Amino acid sequence: MNELCLKECLSIIEEKLGWGSSADWLNQDFQLLSDQIFEETRIRLSITTLKRVWGKVNYDSAPSISTLNTLALFVGYENWSAFKQSQNGKIKVETSSKINWSKFLIPTGALLVLVVTVIILTSFDKEPIVRLISEEELEKVKFSSEPTAIGLPNTVIFNYDLGGIETDQAFIQQSWNERLTFEVDKNGSQASALYYLPGYFRAKLIARDQIVREHDIHVKTDGWMASIIGNDKPSYLYKPDLVQDGTLRLNSEVLEKLEVGELEDPLSLNFHYSANLGEIYGDNFQLEARFRNTYSLSNGICRRTSIMIHGSEGVFVIPFSIPGCVGDLEIFHVGHSIEGQSNDLSAFGLNFPEWQTLRCEANGSNIKIYVNNQLAREISPPNELGRIVGFRFSFRGHGEIDFVKLSKKEEVFFSEDFSGQ
Repeated sequence: MNELCLKECLSIIEEKLGWGSSADWLNQDFQLLSDQIFEETRIRLSITTLKRVWGKVNYDSAPSISTLNTLALFVGYENWSAFKQSQNGKIKVETSSKINWSKFLIPTGALLVLVVTVIILTSFDKEPIVRLISEEELEKVKFSSEPTAIGLPNTVIFNYDLGGIETDQAFIQQSWNERLTFEVDKNGSQASALYYLPGYFRAKLIARDQIVREHDIHVKTDGWMASIIGNDKPSYLYKPDLVQDGTLRLNSEVLEKLEVGELEDPLSLNFHYSANLGEIYGDNFQLEARFRNTYSLSNGICRRTSIMIHGSEGVFVIPFSIPGCVGDLEIFHVGHSIEGQSNDLSAFGLNFPEWQTLRCEANGSNIKIYVNNQLAREISPPNELGRIVGFRFSFRGHGEIDFVKLSKKEEVFFSEDFSGQ
């Protein structure tokens, strides 16, 4: 029964991940799975353990109960027992109505030896219990960082001290994205990592499968800059590549390089601004902007465009496209999404390349989004955006910005009309 339940549990996990057949998984996939399990359960299963469970490594013993409990927790159950109970009636065990039980009889002495052997083997199979780190130990931990420059890419230097915590491994997670996690010397004191895009990130120091310290990192820009994304790493555009004579756009030479029609999808042009904007928060602000997508090649027919507001607690993304593509749009606010497949987002379908206006007003937990002076959507997201620290305007292909203004009541925190004044 355990074996059949495990097979079903692994099948549910594969379906949840959507990475295709586990037969094709590589070492990096098991690393990502280990990270994702840790992110959701706060328990880390090693790559070796996961490979054993999936049969990638020869191992005669069954998975330990702690491993099974973690897998069950990952698929939404309290423990392995609860998962097994949920499978009652779903998994049929084949039995024979005629069994010759005499051939299974074992002498009492042999049976006693067998029971003792099983107990010993099972005890060796169990993974060590992870002891929670005490408050006294945590007080000794130090973790800080400092970007080396303003602009991108940016190397961030991490200074850390585990304060004598005994651990096999230590990690630094660069942001909310658990894939950006790397191992550091558990006895060391410094490490560095590259940040390729500006924004506000929460770095985490991890030891003994627990977050022992975390702090925020603000990767800033020197005024407006642009990035082009479409390959493994972005390329960057600075003031010589940008035109600011009433609108923010790329110069003609760079635009020609973006107009590559043979690509399946157009590259993504992003205008970034990230700085200390003052004490303005996501529950009380007004953002106004005028923009347009100017790309006209057929590989970018939907003219996807988005405006992202960076906050200290996450991001708020407002998407746009031509009317025929609104079904694929998604409004995102700090972990909460509104998808066009199950909501009417037709108000975000625009007639590009004409100029469009956005006005976003937040009052407490209520946010109203106006597009071309018409109320497009009113939302009440459950999570807070925090202090506003920047913007990103994204255009599939390319586009322009006419003005941006961030205010709170009568107080203006940021205003730019690209006139050079």
